[in-house]
Amino acid sequence: MKKLKKLLLVGLAATTLVACGKTTENKAPEVKEPEKIVYYTPLTHEERDNEEQKNKKIFAVMLDNHDDARPQAQISKADIIYEYRVEGEFTRYMALFQSNFPENVGPVRSARPYFVQAAKEYNAIYAHWGGSEAGLAEVRSRNVVDLDGIALEGIVFHRNKDVGKRAPHNGYISLPELENYLVEKGVDVNDNTASLNFYDKEADIEGLDVGEITLNFNKNYKTNFIYDEATGKYKYIRQGQPVIDEATGQEFSTDNLVVLFQKGVVAGPKGTLKMANIGSGTGLLLQKGKLAPITWEKENEDARTILKYPDETEVKFCPGRTFFSIVDEEKDAVYQIPETEGQEGQEGEGNNTENQDPGNVESQK
Repeated sequence: MKKLKKLLLVGLAATTLVACGKTTENKAPEVKEPEKIVYYTPLTHEERDNEEQKNKKIFAVMLDNHDDARPQAQISKADIIYEYRVEGEFTRYMALFQSNFPENVGPVRSARPYFVQAAKEYNAIYAHWGGSEAGLAEVRSRNVVDLDGIALEGIVFHRNKDVGKRAPHNGYISLPELENYLVEKGVDVNDNTASLNFYDKEADIEGLDVGEITLNFNKNYKTNFIYDEATGKYKYIRQGQPVIDEATGQEFSTDNLVVLFQKGVVAGPKGTLKMANIGSGTGLLLQKGKLAPITWEKENEDARTILKYPDETEVKFCPGRTFFSIVDEEKDAVYQIPETEGQEGQEGEGNNTENQDPGNVESQK
C-alpha cells in the first residue's frame, strides 16, 4: 500500500512538472505593428508615405508647342496635360505638376483665357510668360496666383542658352525655385484641396475596343494616341513622331485620355480664339484600350468642369497621368470601330458610328 502511494505521489509530481513546464514555455503575445497609413497624390493616385506631398499646391505651367520650341522639357513628369488650339495652326499645352516638382521645365509661353479658367479649377499657381490681352485680363478676373516671366525674367524665369532654341522659345523655370520664391512672398503652398475621382482598385473598364484615335486640330496638325497593352498606357504621337521629353529622354505616354469637343472661333487681335468651354457638351474617354462616350458641363468661368458617363454618374480615372485633348467637333476625333461578326471594321467620327454606338456600351463606373 505504501509502495502504491509513493508511485501515485511520483506520478502526480511528474504531471505537475510537465504542466509547469508547459506554462513556462508559452510565448508572450505578439505585439502587432501599427497599420501603415498610406497617402495618395491627388492628381495621379500614387502612394506616398507622408501627407506633405498630398497637400502641395498645384503648379499649372504654360508650355510652348511651336515647331521651334520642341521638344518640351519635363512633360513626362506632369500629372495632367491640357492641349488646346491657339491662334494660327498651333496648339499649346498647360502642364499640371503636383506629385513632383522638377527643375528645368519649359519652354514656357503665354497665357490664354481658357487655360486660365482650367487652372482655376485646380486652384493652381499659374506660371506663364506674358499673354494675350484676353489671357491677362482673365488672370486678373479669376484672381489666380500667377507668376509671369515678363515681370520675373532673371529672377525665377530664365532664358536657357543650352537648348539651341531662340527667344521666345527658350524660356525655362525650376518649380522648386518658384515654390521657394512664393514662400518668401508669404504665399501658402501647402493648401491644395483639388483632386480627381479615381478607381479604388484595378477596374474592369468597359467600352468599345479602340486601340488608336486620331485628333485633327486643323488641316495641318494632328495627334494620335496608340494603346500599348504591355504598359496599359497610350503613346502620344505628334505629327507622326513620338513625343520625347527633352529633359529625361523618355517617350511620353498617358494612362487616361479625355477628348472634349469645344469649338474655338477667332474673337480677338492676331487671331486669338474664344473657346466654347462654358456650358455643356460631349466628349470621349479612353482607358485601358476602351472608349466610352462622356458629357461635360462647366457652369461658369470659375466652376469645375464635371465629366459624366451617359448614366449621369461622374467619370472615374485610372491611377496615373491624364491628358485632355480639346478639338472643335466630333468629326475631328477619328478611330477604328472594332469588327463585329459578319462586318468589317469601320472608321468612327466622335461617338457617331454606323455599326456600334459607344453610347449603348455601359461603362464601368
